[in-house]
Amino acid sequence: MRAQVLRSLAPVCPTLADSQFQALISHCRTASRLLCISGAGISTHSGIPDYRSPSGSYSRGHKPMQHMEFIKSAKNRQRYWARSFVGWQYFSRAQPNTAHKALVELEAAGWLQGGIVTQNVDGLHSAAGSQRCIDLHGRIDAVHCQSCGHLSPRAELQARLEEANHVWAHDRSLANPKASTPTELRADGDLELSDADVQDFEVPSCLRCGDGVLKPHVTFFGGSVPAESVEAAADAVADADAVLVVGSSLQVFSAFRLVRAASQASLPIAILNVGPTRADDLSTLRIAADAADVLPRLARTLGARYGEAPSSGLRGFY
Repeated sequence: MRAQVLRSLAPVCPTLADSQFQALISHCRTASRLLCISGAGISTHSGIPDYRSPSGSYSRGHKPMQHMEFIKSAKNRQRYWARSFVGWQYFSRAQPNTAHKALVELEAAGWLQGGIVTQNVDGLHSAAGSQRCIDLHGRIDAVHCQSCGHLSPRAELQARLEEANHVWAHDRSLANPKASTPTELRADGDLELSDADVQDFEVPSCLRCGDGVLKPHVTFFGGSVPAESVEAAADAVADADAVLVVGSSLQVFSAFRLVRAASQASLPIAILNVGPTRADDLSTLRIAADAADVLPRLARTLGARYGEAPSSGLRGFY
């Protein structure tokens, strides 16, 4: 049976004024190396909650796992992986939406020469076909051993978790859910469970070294973004001559500082986000509208810049 596509979780958006759309077209046409910085708001149509909208994770009282909470406590790791085991069965079904695909079209048509820096860990930009994407906070489809550094696929760990916790999942009717996106799904890909439900959940160790702690290959809140990702993102801003922010409130400093650096370099900055952002006062164009509507329309209007798709060579990071 084919897995059910997740329902959209996008908030209601105001209608885009034609004057703002024309200003966005001008923003893109006057840039030779446009850089896109994306956040959770671009993935809500794919069924992944954002953090700060009225229906986002924070609005529903969800508290993300902190880095040191995970590292220092086996109980916290048990709680995280139990919730992630259930949530992954939904989260892994997320597919790129029209906003992701429109950015691929803009890149192929020559309008997004600066590539993408994304705060998202869902991998949907790459799944859509983006070739020049820096995953600033990592990728949740990979698992990192904290002892030996071995990287392995999240799907591989999911199979191990299922094998070790088959009875646990069956007793709680948590195996192979068929419903659409549950209200308990969180922006980090895990799903709310009670303390009682988490008890007796078994968490395997690293297969490579035998006893290493396994952590999703993402930057948890309170953790440090890898130096190579910070450097790559800073280089992308330095190489750009204009910035387009999509679906981000820019409350997280690792993303805000990129926009601040762009502002300090006097680059024009367009922000496409439904709610307010930390960098509204730094923007030269502020648009509150739905990226899944605006970006496809933008790609159709701009068409091909050079008559053929340019080659791209920037590798993704995670």
